[in-house]
Amino acid sequence: MRKTKLKNKSKAKISTIQNKLWLLCKAITRLKYGNCCYTCSTAGLTGPNWHTGHLWAKASLGAYLKYDLRVLRPQCYNCNINLGGAGADFWVRMVRENGQEYMDKLKSERSIIVKAYDHYLKLIPEYEKILLDLNHEKFNEER
Repeated sequence: MRKTKLKNKSKAKISTIQNKLWLLCKAITRLKYGNCCYTCSTAGLTGPNWHTGHLWAKASLGAYLKYDLRVLRPQCYNCNINLGGAGADFWVRMVRENGQEYMDKLKSERSIIVKAYDHYLKLIPEYEKILLDLNHEKFNEER
């Protein structure tokens, strides 16, 4: 059998893509919501005390919502790690801000199944654009 001259396109490891996506999510969340804990309202979060927390445990989410900006907010170390994300407080505040219908829609989206690799590749350019736009807004506010 003869070998073809077609080259295989190499794919990046999914972990590499997830790391890039998570860095974008953290940057967007921090620019958008600031350094105040979403669940306990502790202000002035910095360094290792400034986490990006999920509405539901990340391990319980499928690929569709794992890096979805709608379920991410800044949290302090205590709320995110010691209190396991303080999910009840997170939920109550999200309902207060967005309404029960919005939360019901999010909850139903937990069952959506997508191919993780393709979904994550699609999110990266979207999130890069969001981050660029947020940086421009912040720059213009400071001027």
